[in-house]
Amino acid sequence: MNIEEIKEGAEHAHEKGEKTIGLTMAVTAVLLAMVTLLSHRSHTEEVLLQGKIVDDWNFYQAKHGRAYELGALAEIAALLPNGKEAAVKDYKKSAEEECGVPVEENCKSPVKASAALLAVMAETSGDSAKPAKTGPSAEHAAAPGHESAGHDAATAPEKSAEKHEPKETAHKPGATNIQEQAKEREHEQTIIQNQANFYDGAELFLEISIVLCSIALLADSRLFWKMSFLTTLGGVAVALWGMFGVH
Repeated sequence: MNIEEIKEGAEHAHEKGEKTIGLTMAVTAVLLAMVTLLSHRSHTEEVLLQGKIVDDWNFYQAKHGRAYELGALAEIAALLPNGKEAAVKDYKKSAEEECGVPVEENCKSPVKASAALLAVMAETSGDSAKPAKTGPSAEHAAAPGHESAGHDAATAPEKSAEKHEPKETAHKPGATNIQEQAKEREHEQTIIQNQANFYDGAELFLEISIVLCSIALLADSRLFWKMSFLTTLGGVAVALWGMFGVH
């Protein structure tokens, strides 16, 4: 083998090594683009969730404050001579603002009912539990002919009104429901924030890999190229942990 053949073999090996390093850089750049996309989407979702969380807490404060105001009005009305009905109505609205419609079990108005309000509530519940009056007028109203006619006349407007009125939702959230929703979104935001941090770390590892490959080309040293595999594996591992390991 002469000198020219040796030079041609060295140049061919050199070009082959450069192509291998260039291919490694291309693959690493694709991985870097994927991780960067995941990072940007995570940060965007984090910002959107933050806006929803702020809206939830503002809504919670509005309904919780309204529940306090209605409870205070109920206590004032309970002290007035003719304020029993208003007291019961305001206290019921206070519980609905706090606990939703229908009111959930083991959930009450945020205002602790005073003795006067408790007495009014007990009196009202006792009046509603009394049986209906009986007598000649009641028997006359219960006659077959009058009963059917009266029933049809009373139910006809109600049926027509039900057809035209829109149906309300089965459940309206209260302050407690909105508070729970806000806390769940805060937990979700924390998870997404941690994922974004892992994606940012993976970006750093992959960028170091590209730099090492560039140094390998400039310095004509395959040692830096081999080192880039370690940082690339580290970046991929960090990205996968952020995607599947963060809960």
